[in-house]
Amino acid sequence: MKNLIISEQVLAHIWDKHQIRRVDVEECFFNHIDNRYIEDDRAHNKTNPPTYWFIAENHQCVKLKVVCVFKAGNVYLRTAYPPNEVELSIYKNAK
Repeated sequence: MKNLIISEQVLAHIWDKHQIRRVDVEECFFNHIDNRYIEDDRAHNKTNPPTYWFIAENHQCVKLKVVCVFKAGNVYLRTAYPPNEVELSIYKNAK
C-alpha cells in the first residue's frame, strides 16, 4: 500500500507491544471488505482530520483494530492492535 504512512515510532510501538508488522496492517486494509470505518469522536482522541478505526483480519486470520487518519490521499497509521471484546461488539453493531 503505497499511500500507507507509518512513522518509525508507530512501527516500533506496534512491533514492540503487539508483534504487528507493516504487512499485517496492509493485509487488514486488503481484507476490510465491508469498507466500514468508525470515527473516534471521544474528546481526548479528537483530531483534525478525524481519526477512524476498523477491525479486520490479516492473512493469518488474526483480527486487528487499525486506527488511522486520512489526509491528502494518504492513510496515516496511528496504531494497530488486537481488539478487545468491547471494541469487537461496537464494530459488529455499528452501521
